[in-house]
Amino acid sequence: MTASAETTAAGGVEAPAPATAAVWRSPALRRLFTASTTARLANESARVAMVLLVLERGGSPALAGGVVAASTLPALVSGPLLGAWLDRTPRRRLAFVVNQLLLLVSLLGLLAATGRAPAWTVLLLGLLGGLTIPVLTGGFTGLIAPLVPRGSIRKAYGAEATSYNVAGVGGPALAGALAAGAGADTAVAVTAGLSALALVAVLRVPMPAPEAAPGQVSLTRTVGAGLRLLATAPPLRAVTLATTVSFLGICALPVVFPLLAVDLGAGRAASGLLFATFALGALLGSVVVAARHVRTGPLRSALAGIAALAVLFAGVAVAPSLPVALGLLLLAGAVEGPVLAATLTVRDNASPADMRTQVVTTASSLKFGAYAIGSALTGTVVTSAGPRAGMAVCAVAQLVGLGLGVLGVRGTPRSG
Repeated sequence: MTASAETTAAGGVEAPAPATAAVWRSPALRRLFTASTTARLANESARVAMVLLVLERGGSPALAGGVVAASTLPALVSGPLLGAWLDRTPRRRLAFVVNQLLLLVSLLGLLAATGRAPAWTVLLLGLLGGLTIPVLTGGFTGLIAPLVPRGSIRKAYGAEATSYNVAGVGGPALAGALAAGAGADTAVAVTAGLSALALVAVLRVPMPAPEAAPGQVSLTRTVGAGLRLLATAPPLRAVTLATTVSFLGICALPVVFPLLAVDLGAGRAASGLLFATFALGALLGSVVVAARHVRTGPLRSALAGIAALAVLFAGVAVAPSLPVALGLLLLAGAVEGPVLAATLTVRDNASPADMRTQVVTTASSLKFGAYAIGSALTGTVVTSAGPRAGMAVCAVAQLVGLGLGVLGVRGTPRSG
């Protein structure tokens, strides 16, 4: 399949980059990745800035956690619905604009209300900011394939993984540094400004028309069809099972790292170094995928990466010192970045063009559920058995995900 012509924000038509060209040479992709990275950076910064604002203004840790949950949980429902709508509507840009506006209103509202208004108001503002968050996890991803020649699609998804990792590293670091230097109010205000910049960038992103004609099938039936596709298409079933359970383990790291740093003989503040090392490895790994042609099939790459994560996390669980743990986490991050790129490629290869966005947003919603389960499970384990046991749970989750992925792959062609 050849890449379709892309419609620019101004309404003109621009030819896609040649298949042999680097993905970064395409003006359309540069605009797309600029907008997606800025929007994701604002969102990741907001997660931290909101918590710091609540705590700085005298709120309880429970309220701070409630704001994060309120900004995350709506995606469990809105992900499949938004994805299905984005695959059908000729007004795609509206969802991206609304997402940035909602985050902007949420942050400005929190600045005005936190510490002054009732707790339910703060929670409601957090909920408002998370209603359309699947636009960031699937909406931008769904725009890539029509703009990229098939020969460059995996490199493009490597660049997409880089976008996620840049935001994952930079967002929390930005919020933390601003809060430490100028206060949480400043962190929230700057994050709001970043969201406004993302809104401007979104207005310049090419929005190719969806391949599904609007109104052909009801939205409810479309959502159901997407769920059935994830459950019945072997490559999608395999990669969804494997990565969701893998993520259940990975998302437990924020619970484990602070106590693990102490157990390794460093202060609790060293947990930030553990986070940064893992994130840096993920960023480096995704950059390599974006720059090189990978010969191994994407499904095999994803499963092999999850197997490697199991071994590396198990090594961290028994690491004798902080330097050894850091080295293993750098390697683990370097594996995790390419797993994301391979996962996106599998979803693109196995999804009909008119369901591509829906598949990504629905799978992302499942990961939001895994986030909540993994955090609760690991918190219980760490409380009763210590951080190394929690790290072992992270490793076991990779093994379980790998096993489910292998079971789910039955019926997949050998080229997978």
